[in-house]
Amino acid sequence: MKKLGIYSVLVAGLLFTTGCSEKNVDMEVDNGASQAEVATTTDSSLVDGSFSALEKAGNGNWYMINGQKVLVEHVYFGFDKYDLTSDNREKATNNASKLSALNSDTTVKVFGNTDEWGTDEYNYALGLKRANSVKEVLVSNGVTANISLVSLGESNPVCTEKTKDCWAKNRRVEHELSK
Repeated sequence: MKKLGIYSVLVAGLLFTTGCSEKNVDMEVDNGASQAEVATTTDSSLVDGSFSALEKAGNGNWYMINGQKVLVEHVYFGFDKYDLTSDNREKATNNASKLSALNSDTTVKVFGNTDEWGTDEYNYALGLKRANSVKEVLVSNGVTANISLVSLGESNPVCTEKTKDCWAKNRRVEHELSK
């Protein structure tokens, strides 16, 4: 009976100290406008590293950067992977060439996402590794804007079917621009 009491105290203490894992972990402070403010800006005459958010596409987000409409594409990953394949590295490099025109006062949020497989903690760590892989390509290809890493883990699925194709759509990195 005494052992049961000790085990109960240990289990209660463990549950008390672990708590809930935090969702939507932002690794850097966003020093710019809110997403709603960015989404309502559509001035196509912006120049000198300025941008405006236009619309979301299935495979990326459209922005006006220096007066040109550009698609910043999502970068997709294999199951349980965070290294870039040659195709994904090319996509990230193309995104970097588009984003390199941005001023250093602009923030590029890089969101890492995963499928539903794995624990919450594992998926948040994997999402962060994916976002960091893309950030490294952006920085090495001349993007001077502030780059903020955000891991959403499995909490932001674009597809909820229980199929391999659907899960593959959720293993991605997205970009969002803000001032």
